[in-house]
Amino acid sequence: MIEENLSASHMSKYLRNTFFMNYSHPLIQQTLSKILPEPSKYSQIEKIQRMFNFVRDIISYRVTHEISTPKFLQASNTLKRGYGHCVAKAILLASFTRACGIPTRLHFVDLINHQLSKRWIEKFGEELLWHGYVEIYLNNRWIALNPAYDKKLCEKHGYRLVEFDGVHDALFAKTDKMGRSFIDYVADHGVFARVPYFKMGKAWFSYYGPYFWQHRKQRAAKSTN
Repeated sequence: MIEENLSASHMSKYLRNTFFMNYSHPLIQQTLSKILPEPSKYSQIEKIQRMFNFVRDIISYRVTHEISTPKFLQASNTLKRGYGHCVAKAILLASFTRACGIPTRLHFVDLINHQLSKRWIEKFGEELLWHGYVEIYLNNRWIALNPAYDKKLCEKHGYRLVEFDGVHDALFAKTDKMGRSFIDYVADHGVFARVPYFKMGKAWFSYYGPYFWQHRKQRAAKSTN
């Protein structure tokens, strides 16, 4: 990430409690107290690592045909469910880090996962994914953190686990553990202090809409038989 010095007034928007990043919610506060039982004994980097690892591994990665309504994406609801897709998990991590006074923004990109199964492509119709992760402001620069794929998922499929070393960006590797092509980033949608829900929804519909409704029709037909 490019090094950048930002004024306190400009930085404040990356610390706000919002509808989506609702870190004032009791469940988020209670969970944070478990992740960081004695906050003073952890360095800033250790706090970030503990929050990152929690969202990455305890909140399992799962993509379903559930509609990603604002309520679905809200951090407290992702925490209650215990699972979410990349955007839901990024929003939750941003809520944790903002609650700890760490400026955090969201970054959205298009990527291609070369390891997607035939079943996935039949289900969603695309190997092009609208992907979200967070960027934290640490030591005068933005650092990217991607908590999407949990440890169990990575072990099952042979993906390289994304880990945060306190210094470098923590993003998907280009190859898996076997050296096969894994992820290519193909488009950048920019960074945001708030969740760009309508922009995101429009993109999701254009990518996955026809396949989503086809799936729902098939399920409805099965339930009436």
